[in-house]
Amino acid sequence: MNMRPHVNQTKPGEIQRKPNRIISFFLHGLLPVIALACGIIITIYLIKTSPEAKPRKRPPTATLVEVQSVTHETQQTVITGMGEVIPAREIDLKPRVSGAVTEISREFIPGGYFQEGDTILKIDQADYRLVVRQLESEAAKAESDLLLEMGNQYIAEKEFAILNESVSKVEQALILRKPQLAKLKASKDFADAKLDQAKLNLDRTTVTAPFNGVIDSRDVDTGARVNESTILAHLVGTDVFWLQLSLPVEQLQWVNIPSSRDEVGSEVRIYSQGRYNQEIFRIGHVVRLAASLEKQGRMAQILVEVEDPLSLKAANKGKPQLLLGSYVQAQIDGKSIPSAISINRAFVHDGKYVWLMDKDGLLDIHEVSILFRNRDQLIIKNSIKDGERIVTSSLPSPIEGIPLRLKDDKPGPGKNAKQDKIGSGQGAPDSNTMKKGGGMKRAE
Repeated sequence: MNMRPHVNQTKPGEIQRKPNRIISFFLHGLLPVIALACGIIITIYLIKTSPEAKPRKRPPTATLVEVQSVTHETQQTVITGMGEVIPAREIDLKPRVSGAVTEISREFIPGGYFQEGDTILKIDQADYRLVVRQLESEAAKAESDLLLEMGNQYIAEKEFAILNESVSKVEQALILRKPQLAKLKASKDFADAKLDQAKLNLDRTTVTAPFNGVIDSRDVDTGARVNESTILAHLVGTDVFWLQLSLPVEQLQWVNIPSSRDEVGSEVRIYSQGRYNQEIFRIGHVVRLAASLEKQGRMAQILVEVEDPLSLKAANKGKPQLLLGSYVQAQIDGKSIPSAISINRAFVHDGKYVWLMDKDGLLDIHEVSILFRNRDQLIIKNSIKDGERIVTSSLPSPIEGIPLRLKDDKPGPGKNAKQDKIGSGQGAPDSNTMKKGGGMKRAE
C-alpha cells in the first residue's frame, strides 16, 4: 500500500474570499460602532469642559416721575351731593266768597308772577253791594233809635230829680230807662257788625296774592262759578326755594346744621341742571336736617334755602334760575380741618396707600390715615411729614424700593455714581430679563 501525503486541495479563489469577508465585517459592523462611541465620548467631553455662561446684572433703570411736595395747612372740607328743588311755600288758592268770576289778571296763567297784594281775579260784586246798602240802612235806623232813646234818658233824669224820691236801685234803673238804652246800643252794635261783614265780603270778591308768588297751575277762568271750596290756582312762593339734598350719613359730621333760624348754616354752591360750570352757580345755606332717612338709598336729607331762586330781583339778574323739580348738584363748604393735607383721590392707591419718593430717590409705598373723603378730595392728617414728595405719575410696576428720577433731572458728569448708572428706561429689569441677557451672551 502506497502512502501518499495529504494534500489540501483548496481552490485559488477560495483562499482570496476569506480576507475579503474579514474586511467587510470590519467596515460594515465594527467601524460604525466605534465611530458612534467616539462621538458620544467627544460629546460628553465637550459638555463637561464647555465654559459656563454667567448672567450679568444690569444696572437698575430709574422711572421718570413727577412729584408734589406736601405742606400741612388748614383744609376746607367740601361735601358733594345731589338734590331736588322743591317749594318752600305753596298753597291752593281758594276764594272766601261765592259767585261768578267776572275778571282775571293777564298774569293769571301758569308761570305768571304776582307781588303780595296784587289782584289775581274778581268775583261778581253786585249781590254783595246790595247787601251792603241794605245793612247800611239798618245800621242808620239803629243809630237813630239810639239817639231818640238818649233823649228820653235825658228827660227821665230831669223828672227823677224833680220828684226827689228815695227808691231802690232796680226802680231807679227802670225810671231812668236804662234797660231800653242797653237794648238799643246792642241793636246798634249788631247792625254795625253785619255791615262790616258785608263790606268785608264785598272786599273779598277781589282775590289778591297773599305773598310774592308764581302761578304753578290755573283751575278756573272767566265766567266760572266758584265757592269757598273751589281751587282757583296753585300758587308757589318765589322769595325762597328749598333744595332737598341727599348725603351719606357719615358726612353729616362735617356739615354745620343750625338748630334755630337765628343761626347760619354751611354755605352751599348750587349748579343748575345741564349747566355744570365752576363759575356759574347759586348760593344757598343749610337750614335743617330732615328727621328721617331717604327710603330708597337710606341717605340723610338736608334742606338748603336759596333766596330769589328765579332771579327776579335786580341783584340776581343774569344768574341761573332754579326751577322746581330740577335735579341739581351742590357742593357744601363743610367744617375746616386744621393742620392737614389735601390730595387728589387719584394719588391714593388701594384706598389707603400713597407713593412717596424718599430722599434717596427710591419708591416708598406709604400707608396713610384718611380723615375725610369725597368724590375728588381726600384729607389726611398725621400721616405724611411736611416736605415729603408724593408721586403723581402712574407707575407700571410699583415695587417698594425701585429707583425714581424726576423728569427735570438729567444724569451727567455732575451726578453721583448711582445716578450715572440710571438709564432712561421705564421700570427695573426682572429676573426673566436678566436670564434672557445671559442666553444671548452664550449665543455670542
